Amino acid sequence: MDIREKILDGAGKLFLEHGTRQVTMDMIAQTLGISKRTIYENFKDKNDLLSNFLTEAIMLYKKRVLEIIKGSQNVIDALFKFGEYNQEAVKGVNPCFFSDIKKYHPEVFEKVMGGDQIRNYEITYTILKRGINEGNFRKEIDIEVANLFIHHSMEFFHKMSEERNIPHQTIWISVHLPYLRGICTDKGQELIKGFLEKIENQE
Repeated sequence: MDIREKILDGAGKLFLEHGTRQVTMDMIAQTLGISKRTIYENFKDKNDLLSNFLTEAIMLYKKRVLEIIKGSQNVIDALFKFGEYNQEAVKGVNPCFFSDIKKYHPEVFEKVMGGDQIRNYEITYTILKRGINEGNFRKEIDIEVANLFIHHSMEFFHKMSEERNIPHQTIWISVHLPYLRGICTDKGQELIKGFLEKIENQE
């Protein structure tokens, strides 16, 4: 790991743990045992550091999601594994992390998280297409429309979760799971039932 990667990794962990507002360049330098000058030799400022961290984090996230899809037995298996991965990924993230970015780094939020690159249209399109080809999703689904709906609904409920502190589990049970059942064929419904029973038995 070179010094630039070390700074990105260390600063990223601090951002996720404390939120961006509380993390200063001095704090990053002290935690990593390097000089602040070294940080500025690699990154213009805190915004540049945060922007690079988010960009790489999004790339790694997409790579992992594609690996999950590729290694799954079917689309329902992929979706449940994807859900488990998301739950694990947000466990150590301070709730103020995303709100800090919006409030204190609006230019970074708009550049990195405000565009289509964060929405993973290609991934969700692949999931919908695979589900239809497997016979687990209804063939009459308009993939383009369904894809747009998924992303707009995710944005809406993410906002609701932030503003009203609604647990992701509540949104999953109340909205996303019923929608998933609605687009499934009988074959897909049986797979969902099997995965839900497996989760219930594990709990």
